[in-house]
Formats: sequence, C-alpha cells, structure tokens
Amino acid sequence: MKLKPYHHGNLQTELIEEGLALIHEEGRGNFSLRKLAKRLGVSPTACYNHYSNAEELLGEMKNYVTKKFCDALLEKVDEGELKYAAISMGKAYVNFFSKNPHYFSYIYDNEDYRIELEDDTFEGNFEPFRIFKEVALKCMEYNHVGKEKYRDNLIVMWATVHGLAAMANMEGFHYEGDWGGLTEKLLNTKINLL
Repeated sequence: MKLKPYHHGNLQTELIEEGLALIHEEGRGNFSLRKLAKRLGVSPTACYNHYSNAEELLGEMKNYVTKKFCDALLEKVDEGELKYAAISMGKAYVNFFSKNPHYFSYIYDNEDYRIELEDDTFEGNFEPFRIFKEVALKCMEYNHVGKEKYRDNLIVMWATVHGLAAMANMEGFHYEGDWGGLTEKLLNTKINLL
C-alpha cells in the first residue's frame, strides 16, 4: 500500500474517530495503532507523534466520547425549561447514540464506569449518569414529584433511554421512525412529571 503524504487537517481527531469506528467494527482485541495508520493512509510514525501507544489513544477516546455525550445532554437541558428537562435530556441521550453507534459500543462495552442500583439508591461514577441524575432530580423537584418516587422514576428514565439507545444499536433491530419522538412518548407515558 502506498502511503499518502500527511495532509490531514486534524489527525488527532481523525485518529480518535477512526479508532472508534475500527473498534466498533473489529473489537478492542484487534485494535492497534499500526492498523489504524493503515486505515487512515498515514505512516505509523504519524500516529505515534500524537500517542505513544494504543492505551494512551484508548484513554483519549474514552475522554472524547464522554465529553461529547455530556455536552449533548447538557445542550438540550440548556435549551429547554426545567419542567421538561428530563424528557429533553432523554431525547438527547437516545438521539446521540442512534446517530453515533460506535460511541455506544465503545462506552458501554467495557468496565470503565460504575453504576449501582440498591434498594434505596441509584448511584454512579459515570459523568453522563451523574448529569442525567442531577437534572432529572431537579426536574422532579420542579414538578413537585414526591421524593419517595425519585429513585424509581430515575430507574424508569434511565432504563427507557438506555434501552432505546441499545435498540438503536442492535444490528437486527430496525426502526425508521423518530427516536427522539419515541423517547418523549415513552417517558411521558412511564413517568408522571407533569
């Protein structure tokens, strides 16, 4: 294969995006900087100029996807009223992953996050979950939902949006409709915020 001369506008972002796509297609076990360089048509040295090894790039991929996911959640919350914030955020969650299936598999096919469900709590160290929970709690408070319903409503909201995002990423599952509209409909049906 003849390598193209380096002319990428932002090789660092291309390494992340193409690396995510490569892992989505072939799995983490088959990932290497050399394989990624070949896919991009650049020399391995160009990759090593940005990342000293595959683990460093994998860590940057995690940070990149997590930030984009958090930004997508917060953007929709900022656009809407607090009264509807949980629904807006739920729609953003599903739309984000329906448009970026390689992000979904990268984030959730590893153990870099922790979310725990107990009889009386629902906690996690995953930043998007923390944002989701914080906004959902404020939304429930704004809508005068009893505190005794918070945990169960959080479970229903998370299960709904995460389940729909997972469905959007299943190879054998097909839905040609509006994922955001479906999310809103289901959240309105399952939780009593208004």
